[in-house]
Amino acid sequence: MVFGPRLRQFLPYVNFAVATTALGFQTTVLYPWHHQLDAAFHVLKAEQAEMLRTYHDVKLRRFGELERRMQELEKRMQVQDARHGSSS
Repeated sequence: MVFGPRLRQFLPYVNFAVATTALGFQTTVLYPWHHQLDAAFHVLKAEQAEMLRTYHDVKLRRFGELERRMQELEKRMQVQDARHGSSS
C-alpha cells in the first residue's frame, strides 16, 4: 500500500475531522442559505405571477379592441354591400 503504517493509523481521525467540518459547514452556511434562497424564490415567483397576470389583462384588452374594430368593419361592409346592392 502507498500509505505508511503511521498514516493508516491516523486516517480515521482525518476522515472524522473532514466529515465533522463538512457537517459544520452544511449546518451553519448551506442550511440558512437554503432558506434565504427559498424566500427569494417565493418573491420571484409572486413577481412572475403578477407579470403574467398583467400581460394576460393587456392581451385580453387588445383582443377586445381588435374584436370591436372587426365588428365595426363588418358593419361598414354590410352598409356598403346594401348600398351597392340596392343601387344596381
